[in-house]
Amino acid sequence: MPQKELPAILAALAGATLWGLFWLPLDRLSALGVTGLWATLLVFGLIGGAGLIPVIIHNRRGRCPLSLGPALLLIIFGGLTNLLFFVALTETTVVRALMLFYLSPIWNLIGGRLIGTSRITPRKLLMIAVSLAGAYILLGFHQAGGPSWNGGDTCALFAGIAFAVSVVGLQLSSDTPSWALTVIHWLGAALTALIGILLFNPPAPDWSQLHLWLPLLIFFAVGMQGTASLAILFSLTRIESYRVNILMLFEIVVGALSFALWSGKAVAAHEWLGIALIITASLLDNLRPRHKILPDTMDN
Repeated sequence: MPQKELPAILAALAGATLWGLFWLPLDRLSALGVTGLWATLLVFGLIGGAGLIPVIIHNRRGRCPLSLGPALLLIIFGGLTNLLFFVALTETTVVRALMLFYLSPIWNLIGGRLIGTSRITPRKLLMIAVSLAGAYILLGFHQAGGPSWNGGDTCALFAGIAFAVSVVGLQLSSDTPSWALTVIHWLGAALTALIGILLFNPPAPDWSQLHLWLPLLIFFAVGMQGTASLAILFSLTRIESYRVNILMLFEIVVGALSFALWSGKAVAAHEWLGIALIITASLLDNLRPRHKILPDTMDN
């Protein structure tokens, strides 16, 4: 593993850890009446609105160039990513939502190949196969009479596809600082949620209970969502997106273990096997000989 890649790898693992714990504050916010579209609007509106001011200032000073096409990809598909994933976490089990979202390495490889930023090599396909096999076993899909499909599963799957498309916008915005791209993601999520609220008119939070859920929402928005997004997008600007997605599979490990500890249910043998495969895939893909001098795009 080249030394210069270490910060990006650690950032991806840190972001994955935080995202693996997302279900805890979301579950509590849901219990307090802040769910789905409203939770998405309030969380991303808070951090997106705060981040918009420095984006405007730096853009006017010429330090933050923005291209319309890539920005729209980030706003639309980045927004859909976060919205669909938040909804999935409230409509299906935590681990299933995580696993289906992390089919996104496949879509990322295809997207990267279409725009010419990455090659599909046997090594890349092997790492994705091992990591997804681990997720498949972790969820128990290898057992007879696997779990049935539901609307939350659909949201999680399409969240992964939307994330892959948004990464194309990220890759086409190499001159824009990663923190500004993160803010665009947040604003896209808030805008998408607002449109959804106007179209579907879901139940609003109980504003009389604001003092109960607002501190938790602020902590979740800034301390978890904000920090995790910055960490992940930092890594995406420095190493290939398919590698970031494999590292982010660690989120499934954190989500599965934290849910098991919270619910008091023991982790089954097949779940440990799935977790081991996911970690193995990440290590095999990111631990490389120090003497290697060829660029990553030359691997095969």
